[in-house]
Amino acid sequence: MRKSGETEDTVISQMAASRKPTVTVIVPTFNREKFLPEAIDSLLRQTVAPDQILIVDDGSTDNTGTVASSFPAPVEYYRKENGGKSTALNFALKHCTGDFVWIFDDDDVAHPTALERFLAAFEREPEADFAFGEYARFQRSAQIGEGDYQIVAFGHVSQDNFFPSHLEYCHVHQPGLLVRRKCYDEVGGFNETLVRSQDYEMMLRLARRFKAVRVDGLMFFQRQHDMVRGSTKVVISYTDRIKAWGSYDRVIMEEVYKSVDLHEYLDRSEQALPKTADLEMQALLQRSSIMARKGLWHHAAADIRRYAQLAERAGKTSLSDKERAIVRRTFEAYDTGLATAPADEFVSAVKGWKPGALKTDIVREYMHSFPHFLARDLKAGKLVPASKLLREYSTLSLSGSLSRLCRAMTSKLPLLRGAS
Repeated sequence: MRKSGETEDTVISQMAASRKPTVTVIVPTFNREKFLPEAIDSLLRQTVAPDQILIVDDGSTDNTGTVASSFPAPVEYYRKENGGKSTALNFALKHCTGDFVWIFDDDDVAHPTALERFLAAFEREPEADFAFGEYARFQRSAQIGEGDYQIVAFGHVSQDNFFPSHLEYCHVHQPGLLVRRKCYDEVGGFNETLVRSQDYEMMLRLARRFKAVRVDGLMFFQRQHDMVRGSTKVVISYTDRIKAWGSYDRVIMEEVYKSVDLHEYLDRSEQALPKTADLEMQALLQRSSIMARKGLWHHAAADIRRYAQLAERAGKTSLSDKERAIVRRTFEAYDTGLATAPADEFVSAVKGWKPGALKTDIVREYMHSFPHFLARDLKAGKLVPASKLLREYSTLSLSGSLSRLCRAMTSKLPLLRGAS
């Protein structure tokens, strides 16, 4: 019975809040008969069971269909003509019945308590729109039980900086993400023109608009294997997967550069502050760093030149702590591409700065990760990769910095020879 003063909408809202939320798991699959059973079994063994598991077979040519159709309820199996992962995901979204959607890869393994912890996070923060957590990489199934896996931690990623941190790099993957279904309804379906990085593009749309909540602990185990990716029309080999991701990421980032306002490159708490020259410079440095990481050097160069102009006008002589962290992350990835011709414009933009303390500071932080990678390659006897890294370092480094690196590496050589 409705209480005095309550509207029908209020009653409906209260009833919805009191009932147990439902969860749909979506598993798009293509030629994964080898790995699919373990993935689905890990979902069926959750401490809190999902209400619906949709397997969408994107036109597999192996025995995936037979395997997928053998699972008991709440698994539902659908088969469609091959069109790529995005088309399978969009097909599944139309058949979802759950309040929450958990997209899970057909070759990964869910942590047994993942869904329970996802839902608990929403109970703690009912205003959150999606929950995320970390994962671990493995190659052999036995490694999970043995605890012999590589944890992929991203401790610096928070609710506050989720969007700019994911513009830098796709830290969170779909199996580590539980999303309110209404969010997918609002942002629209997956981009079907993307054969790879479609989950990254969707992640950015969600992160830009909605509120995140972090979940402690591992949510899933990501299998590392050499099977092909893509679709029947665009087949991507294991050795080409990184190159393909980079290519599609650049397509995504070109659109981001055009459509995302500069202030959105700041953390959400910073966006709420009054606009200042310092925040504008930080946003420019963040965007330049992101574009450099993605290999969009012309955008990275334009932003770093603008940063230099504003810094000179403000009399800036050193990086702030936040800027220092941003610059250090720019080239934390192993293969930077700094020594390639497309990067020349960015290198020229940095070298074109007026000599001074700020220029020395920023170049030193850009080069922060290179000695680590160089030492690792030399210790492993990888002389060709090491020489490539040294070329990349010398491309941007000031002569003094390069001399210090050479001295540092010379001091390590006896240890490296002894370890080989």
